[in-house]
Amino acid sequence: MAQALAIKYRPKTFDDVTEQGAVKIILQQQLDANAIQHCYLFVGGAGTGKTTSARIFADAINKGQGNPIELDAASNNSVDDMRELIAQAQTKSLNSEYKVFIIDECHMITVAGWNAILKLIEEPPAKSIFIFCTTDPQKIPKTIISRVQRYDFKRISQDGIVKRLNYILDKEWAEHPEWDASCETAALEYIAKLADGGMRDAITLLDKVLAYTKDIELDAVVKALGTVDYDVMFELTDSLIHFSQKDMIQIIEDIHNDGRDLKQFVKQYTHFLLDIQKYAIGCDWKYINIPKLADYEKWLKTCDDFDACHNILDCCLKLNSDIKYSSSPKLDIETAFILLSR
Repeated sequence: MAQALAIKYRPKTFDDVTEQGAVKIILQQQLDANAIQHCYLFVGGAGTGKTTSARIFADAINKGQGNPIELDAASNNSVDDMRELIAQAQTKSLNSEYKVFIIDECHMITVAGWNAILKLIEEPPAKSIFIFCTTDPQKIPKTIISRVQRYDFKRISQDGIVKRLNYILDKEWAEHPEWDASCETAALEYIAKLADGGMRDAITLLDKVLAYTKDIELDAVVKALGTVDYDVMFELTDSLIHFSQKDMIQIIEDIHNDGRDLKQFVKQYTHFLLDIQKYAIGCDWKYINIPKLADYEKWLKTCDDFDACHNILDCCLKLNSDIKYSSSPKLDIETAFILLSR
């Protein structure tokens, strides 16, 4: 079984971690000065390197000896789970100097759970270190926040993601010279846009593309990632702009018959319409997720009714709310679009 690229190319040192310069510098300086703190909080979006950095830091603290104890707080967040954590922290590690705990998704810990470990965080055992990781620090009690060193991991830039994807492709091509593959920068930039600052998501998307084709070209990436719906969304927009109700009904019917989740499609279509408005305002292509294919670029450049697109966006914003709990989303969508284009 082939190993997922996100696992295969998971960074092993801080030098391999993309961006996050300030965080890496401070943590490395603490290591160099032997000034390790007892409790840390790593905050940031998914795929920005929090847990990976925690593992690298834990390994460096113990100079490669032993392994950190990892706890997924999404499923282990009760008072009893925290009491078990307290019990583990009281005993010395058998194969390393420090016992390092990495608690992922820590915002899921219950209030009672946090109360149970408050004393542990305030006065931890001498050889125990805690690294809490979260995507949602707002849910963590202030009494905890004030007792930890917080480090914020920023979303990774598009350039940073593209650079890492190029690195991975170079490694993969070296392992598989028989692929005789090629790569377009525009294709990697599009993957980076879809990943929205998350490296793990970007690498997972690249993995999916490589399963479809070894030639990383923009049109192939669009097809591989299932975003061919852009064709459908442009056609739907044309039908609504030009009051072609018959075409609109057929498009919705085709989406429904294909087994697509209509609620999800409306959400995706709303994002698409927002991108059209961004383009109309004069934003650069790098701020929108529509792939820069020739047909799409031509449509945007020749569109003569962005006001109509604005009205469709307004309709879809309301429609998203209306169909959220609807048992007949197709009826609601068709009704809203017919009333919009009459």
